[in-house]
Amino acid sequence: MLNLASFFHLNLMYSSIPEEARPEVIRRCYHPLLDLASPTFPVSLEATALTLEMIDCLDPGWTAKLKAHLAQGVVEFIGSGYSQIIAPLVPGTVNQANLTRGMEVYESLLGHRPEIWLVNEMAYSGGLPELYAAVGATALVMEWNNTWKGHPEWETELRYHHQKALGCEGTALPVVWVDTIDFQKFQRLAHGQLEREEWVAHWAARARTSLDTTRYATLYGSDAEVFDFRPGRYAQEGRPAPEGEWQAIRAGLKSLAERDDIQMTTLGAALTEEPSRVCGLPLRLECARQPVVVKKQEKYNLNRWAVTGRGDLEINTACYRRARQLTRAVIDPVPLADWRDLLWHWSSDFRTHITAPRWDSFRQSLWAESEPEGRDTEGHLQVLDFDPDQRHLVLENAGVVLTLDLARGLALRSAVFPGTEGQPPLGTLPHGYFDDIAFGADFFTGHVVVQYPGQPKLTDLQSCGQTTTLFRRPDGALLARAEIQDGDLKVSKTVGLAAHRPEIILAGHLELPRRQPGEIHPFHLTVIPGLFRPESLEYRTHNGGLSEESFSLSGATVHHGASYSTLVSAKGGLGATEGVVTIGDGKYDLVIRHDPAVSALIPTLRFERVRGGSYFLRLRYSAQEIDETFVGRDEPWCLDWHIGMELVRHGEPEIRTGG
Repeated sequence: MLNLASFFHLNLMYSSIPEEARPEVIRRCYHPLLDLASPTFPVSLEATALTLEMIDCLDPGWTAKLKAHLAQGVVEFIGSGYSQIIAPLVPGTVNQANLTRGMEVYESLLGHRPEIWLVNEMAYSGGLPELYAAVGATALVMEWNNTWKGHPEWETELRYHHQKALGCEGTALPVVWVDTIDFQKFQRLAHGQLEREEWVAHWAARARTSLDTTRYATLYGSDAEVFDFRPGRYAQEGRPAPEGEWQAIRAGLKSLAERDDIQMTTLGAALTEEPSRVCGLPLRLECARQPVVVKKQEKYNLNRWAVTGRGDLEINTACYRRARQLTRAVIDPVPLADWRDLLWHWSSDFRTHITAPRWDSFRQSLWAESEPEGRDTEGHLQVLDFDPDQRHLVLENAGVVLTLDLARGLALRSAVFPGTEGQPPLGTLPHGYFDDIAFGADFFTGHVVVQYPGQPKLTDLQSCGQTTTLFRRPDGALLARAEIQDGDLKVSKTVGLAAHRPEIILAGHLELPRRQPGEIHPFHLTVIPGLFRPESLEYRTHNGGLSEESFSLSGATVHHGASYSTLVSAKGGLGATEGVVTIGDGKYDLVIRHDPAVSALIPTLRFERVRGGSYFLRLRYSAQEIDETFVGRDEPWCLDWHIGMELVRHGEPEIRTGG
């Protein structure tokens, strides 16, 4: 027996839907969905609290109908939060507020507290279960396909039974699966691209099993706005079928209901199954090579909402600034209207296929809310003499010896910290360091790379002795500053050492004449093998939770920034939502901090074993990638970044660097 649930996602913030079309969406999509619900065909639906507020304002009759259906038990409501936020890109405190505000509106508008919650855009990280549990969620909805891809050791049968998503702090929440292939077949059926007989045969095959168990699956698990309406994201969307797509859905459901081996139910029904060897297993959904799991094909990855779109980096940075202002505010608690305003601005739909008029309006409102943080002013500087014609500039401060390459744009040749017996944890790996030809190049630390498709790279790896100034700040920090240009790329960078703690400081500013499709990576860090023990290496960061997540690199091959296609330049990255990434082996921790309120960069990590027993480990920070949501601008494009790096010995107190 196969129990099938139908789950529909409602979102009036949908990026490519103009605001004036929202009443039409309610009429053509949301009312037919409620009309579909019956004891024979129970419907599970999810909406953000923001969408419910919009619907209630435009069509309060729909809200009344939903409440009636909830009372009758023919609709199961799934929660998601106040706004559709990509949680692994947002600080844990903001995610907390999003879930809490969402629950408050659900209770106010519907008189209902949902127990099952959708992970927004099915972008999941291990720090999220404890946040959902805290708001009262008893189960999550998550995509199976990409989770399984990261865990090939899992038995295939697990997809038909609820499991437990194990969070990084030990919280375990039941998870109900959505299969992307299944829901895309549902869309093809409704759009007339798949014959009903072929679709029914697909589900008949899913129902067949040699196990003495009932299977559970999700018939559909995506947008409601794509039936009898076209959001307008893609040119090839076509027009709705004249006979009505909701009618095609109804006919398809009727064909399935006539089978003896299939029964229509709700998502919650899957949670009634008793634990067994294939049900209720505590599983970590993420892994080192896929720290954030996102639904559908690989082009739908974390970068989609972080460093592409019409200006994802700029608006995320502004949101971080606004979040910092709220959390540091004198007023306690922060006014509800302020939280709602921030959650609205952090909505995922402003970061993908947003229409030009909505983008212009949104951008103006966000800039008005959050003023850019000013670039550092150094005050009185003590300028120091050095030989600009020398190859290397050696700085010593607070026990750190830092060697900079004046022939390569102040790239870090090596950095030796106290207590490492002269072994640098980071710096430059010169050509020939590895015998493996796959790594037959120079790998620098602290440099900028801009790569436009089909063009030579632009970098700041230029000779800069004549444009470098060495100075000491009033606080005692020892710094070198250089101005570098490579074609259209202009870079101003400062590299040096803090005065009273063993920390490397790197700040930069780059300018380009326009925003155009390309990859922009303002900072790279290359680990020098030797100090860290490869068998116990791990990396740690926050991906939207309150707790830090840890990922072992033992036996792993990781390449978050690998290209997916000529259209999609990278497969993902780290949220690093507290601005910290740590690489360590249990004895030493290399702590790298960036300030998301200066620039909400996305770190990507690459780790591979190299023939001969060594390894390659690199951290790269991205300010821009390419995908189909990217939209350029002719106006000049600028970027600032602040990076701090320090080495902490295991068992010693960690030294914080300040925000």
